[in-house]
Amino acid sequence: MRSKPIVISFFLLLAAYFYGMAAISFGDRYTFWGFIVIATIHLLFAYGIKTSHDLIIDISPHIALLDFLFGLLWVLIGLSIPAVSLTLFSALALFILLDEEVKMELKS
Repeated sequence: MRSKPIVISFFLLLAAYFYGMAAISFGDRYTFWGFIVIATIHLLFAYGIKTSHDLIIDISPHIALLDFLFGLLWVLIGLSIPAVSLTLFSALALFILLDEEVKMELKS
């Protein structure tokens, strides 16, 4: 199975997730814009991986690691379904992105 569509869908799903969190937090100005920025970064990473941009592919595991760490922090602060889903989903993506064969496929 080709891993490029899986990685692209990971970043698209996380962009939709953060856009949804922004919609939920519409009343709070700083939280809203923070979620918008994070969602847009994920959307740009999905596009960069789709176009096989080398720098984006090299940085993408770091973004997945940040997602995992913030999700883990969110779980430690308060156990909730969105926190657990973000943590597990980003851990799976991080595991996929750290594979060298996947990196080579994404760059081709």
